[in-house]
Amino acid sequence: MTTRVLDAREAAQLLHIHPQTLMTRARTGVIPGCRVGRAWVFVESLLVEYLVAQSLSRVSVAGTQERTECRSTEEKTHPIGGSSFRPSVANLARYRSALGLPKSVKLPSSMTG
Repeated sequence: MTTRVLDAREAAQLLHIHPQTLMTRARTGVIPGCRVGRAWVFVESLLVEYLVAQSLSRVSVAGTQERTECRSTEEKTHPIGGSSFRPSVANLARYRSALGLPKSVKLPSSMTG
């Protein structure tokens, strides 16, 4: 089996991306390629392996996107958008007391100015 070497235009066509996108990703090491003199060259088999790896990573991510637990602790996470927790005056007073802060509490305004 012969190894085929592609120029940037051919590699971009193989990957179905714009040549400028190819060059940006090759410079950062995302896409396998190397400079020979002033020209970039790409090994076709490595580009195919890159496509396969991208395809497999999308499949594995698609299966886990619906999970609601945190991967590092297996704890449940908040829905996207952050917490809906709104502190009460009593909770803020206890918190400030525990920290040794003055007990007068003014709830923050939800309006932005």
